[in-house]
Amino acid sequence: MSNALLDTTLSTIAAERITGFDQSFELVNQLLEEYGEDNLAETLYAQIPLEYPWEIIADLFCILIWSTSDHGKALAETTQKWLLVGQEINKIKIALHLDVYPFADREQMEQVLSKIARLYPEVAARCDELITSRKELKE
Repeated sequence: MSNALLDTTLSTIAAERITGFDQSFELVNQLLEEYGEDNLAETLYAQIPLEYPWEIIADLFCILIWSTSDHGKALAETTQKWLLVGQEINKIKIALHLDVYPFADREQMEQVLSKIARLYPEVAARCDELITSRKELKE
């Protein structure tokens, strides 16, 4: 598996964050061809160099949600597990900043995010934001 492709993809995502992800989508498609979709979130997370901030990884995962054949279902399930385990702050930050709400069930999301907010004050505002915005939705 090509770490060069992963580095190029992450660097491109970082460069395109403000202007829009044009070339990033093409590179993510190449990543999908190379890595496949099985256990993708864990595989990529384990191979991403430490110098990349969590925001760039979250952007990568957001693009993957739109690019995978299951529309991000497996990736979302993995990041939900990260929230349930609640042990790695970077994984938690990534899971809290995807283009989808964590957990299909609103009550479960509220319970898990309330716990995360208590354990990690640095993400409490984001947890509260997700809980509040989801309450405003008609489900």
